[in-house]
Order: sequence, then C-alpha cells, then structure tokens
Amino acid sequence: MIGLVFDVDDTLYEQIVPFENAFRSLFDIDIDIEKFYLLSRYYSDVKFEASRNGEMTMDEYHIYRIQEAAKDLGVYLTDEQALSMQRQYKNNQQKLKMSDTTISILELAKKNNVKLGVITNGPSDHQWTKVDALGVEKWIPRENIIVSGDLGINKPDVRIFAAMQEKLQLGVESLYYIGDSLENDIVGANNAGWKSIWINRYNKEYSTGTEIYIKVQNNYELFEIIKEIIEK
Repeated sequence: MIGLVFDVDDTLYEQIVPFENAFRSLFDIDIDIEKFYLLSRYYSDVKFEASRNGEMTMDEYHIYRIQEAAKDLGVYLTDEQALSMQRQYKNNQQKLKMSDTTISILELAKKNNVKLGVITNGPSDHQWTKVDALGVEKWIPRENIIVSGDLGINKPDVRIFAAMQEKLQLGVESLYYIGDSLENDIVGANNAGWKSIWINRYNKEYSTGTEIYIKVQNNYELFEIIKEIIEK
C-alpha cells in the first residue's frame, strides 16, 4: 500500500486564480500578473517566520508581501490598497474549486485504496477555510489533514512529516509528498525520507544538487505519474 500526501496552495488548486481576480477587481493597472504572484510568494516566504512568531502582525505581513512584490514591478500600492487586495484575495479563497484533473487524481487514488493526506503550512483558520472550500474531506479524512498552525511546526521541519507518517501507518518507502515549494515541500519530504513529486508550474530554476524524485509542470502530468505509481 502507498500513501499520497498533498500540499494545498498551488497543488490542490492554482493559487494565482484568486490572486489575479482580487487584483483585477480593485485596480486598473497594467502588471505582469504571473511575476507579481511569484514575487508575492517569495516575499511571503521571507517574512513567514516573522509573522508566525509575532514579530509582525498579520496585517503587516500581508501588506509587506503585496507592496514589495508590486514595487519590484514598478507599481506602488499604499498600505490601504495592499490590505484591500489581501482582503479580497482572502474572500476569493473561500470560493475555491479544484480542477476536474485534480478531482480525477483523488478519485483514482481513493478507488485504488491509496492512503491520502494533506500537510499545509499556514494559520489554522486560514488554511482550514481553504480545505473546507475545496471539499477536501470528500476524499481525505479530517484526521489525515495537518495544518502547521495547529501544531506549531512548519514544513520543511521533518517532525510534521513524521506526524503524518504516524497517522498513515506506512513506511517511508511507501510515502509520496506532492507540492509546489522546493524549499518547504521537496526539501522537507526528502529529509523525512519520503519520495517527492514537485509541481513546477512556473519553470522555477533549482540547484542541480536538489534531489527530486519526480518533476511535473501541471496536474495533467501529475495524473499520469500517479496512475503509473498506483499501477506498479
């Protein structure tokens, strides 16, 4: 038996969609939305620990990542504008939907008695809202969903992977982690001894020394890979 464990953001759904919709609903500004989104993710990671340990309020954290990302592209947003975008972005995340391809992946896994789980970084309420909006519990039992904010441990800390392994009761040789973050998902899974599947949607560069079990560019490719794994 094998276990497939998923990240949420940019794995079970594409995070750029609610992000772009939030920006377009508020501003009539010409901007490269993909670069803006990727930069916001970069700055989000830069201050993630500061937001978690109380060095920054959540409002300060959200303003920072949106303002800095926009500034790099020559767009200057006020604190109020950045916070308005964050609020609209959060509102959009309550209406999330998984693609038909992602649903097919989960259906295939469930049909073949694969053990399924989720590990996601972020504040408890925020991430659980996304999990509920996506309807994840139709395929993955709530007890197999780990939100870092509930444990006080974040990926890539191997302890969060160990907590999931305990839930699934499988050896590391049978566990696969699927995510989009090289630093959090892939490095974390590798350090835990799991096999890692990296969804590199935006053709990010990476060190040749980084071990990646399988790399895919989208969930269409992911479906084919998981089908091969299940049919082995």
